Amino acid sequence: MKQHNSAVINIVLVALFTSITFVATSIQVPMPALIGKPFVHLGNSAVLLSVLLLGFKRGALAGGFGLALFDLFHGYVMEAPYYFFECFVVGGIATYVFSLVHYKKHGTSVKLIVVILAAVVTKLVMTTGHNFVMSLFKGMTIQPAIVATISSLFPTVINCVMTMIVVFVVYRWLAERFEQLFVKNNFV
Repeated sequence: MKQHNSAVINIVLVALFTSITFVATSIQVPMPALIGKPFVHLGNSAVLLSVLLLGFKRGALAGGFGLALFDLFHGYVMEAPYYFFECFVVGGIATYVFSLVHYKKHGTSVKLIVVILAAVVTKLVMTTGHNFVMSLFKGMTIQPAIVATISSLFPTVINCVMTMIVVFVVYRWLAERFEQLFVKNNFV
């Protein structure tokens, strides 16, 4: 019976964080750029929180589904596979650093900042590389592609800074609530 409950709980948690990521990405502020239609949103924060709270597999899956669904419903169909994949790379780095600094045993603010920074730097590098490659696919030569990529950095940096702030402020509180919920209801 406990294994059945565990499967149901896992499905519900992935669906919940998929929904949270979708909604967090939908609340957006458009930004100017030469390539694409970038916007500032809280979706990246939701993805990182998903990974940190649910673990790598479930969290990256929930975040990836949330971003992919957003892309599919908002006219970014060609971007959906990339951002789904990116959730697993960023989530993998965050999970690796989380275990490397032994956050579970002794979580400190400094360790949390290190985990968040690792994820944010990975996101920044991946998105910048993606923007450059997309510029080349759109027919630009190297120099215009570099200029277009640099022009797209500002919204990415803003998203990364917002992710750092939101996750730093919210993660520990949510982690405590999750722990209380799971222990209180014998889910562990």
